[in-house]
Amino acid sequence: MSQPSLFARARDALLARRSLQAALFIAILAGGFGLLILARAHLETADFVRHGYLGVFVVNLLTCASILFPIPGEAINVAAGSLLNPLTVALVATVGATIGEMTAYVAGYYGRQILVERYAERYAHAERWMNRYGLLAVFLFALIPMLIFDLLAIVAGCTRYNIFRFAAATFAGRLLRCLLLSYTGYTLLPLLSPF
Repeated sequence: MSQPSLFARARDALLARRSLQAALFIAILAGGFGLLILARAHLETADFVRHGYLGVFVVNLLTCASILFPIPGEAINVAAGSLLNPLTVALVATVGATIGEMTAYVAGYYGRQILVERYAERYAHAERWMNRYGLLAVFLFALIPMLIFDLLAIVAGCTRYNIFRFAAATFAGRLLRCLLLSYTGYTLLPLLSPF
């Protein structure tokens, strides 16, 4: 029997690598979905707030780790801001959210090959766009609640955008957002409590 050719060995190695990347990508998505189901089935907003800062951290981690499946993290931050120190709530929520958002980045990072093969032209455009506007885009998407941050995070991971710049911009945007939410709870909810 003859030895497998260099091309055949390279092809087999590439296939094994792609299979591993696809498995990791699917595992991350499944894990995020599983966390969402657990969080929604067993814990209500009040339960998270009762657990104090740990509850705030966990709900923000779960909110941001569940790719494309929303959990009401903003409501937790507002409620916690009315009961706990709003600055600490914002900081704890931001750390949890930043760590959670890394799941979408990792999904894009390891799912890159799949996306590049299917969308080569769009990928090249996305890579140029991330190199040009990445820091500002990540900051704004992390700050503004209506923008779908997970999609941008997947693109950032796929294009191999610098992970430290991604994390810093995510932290900065989420911090402003969490400060606004926790101080909203701190100032407005006590005014509404008689009703």
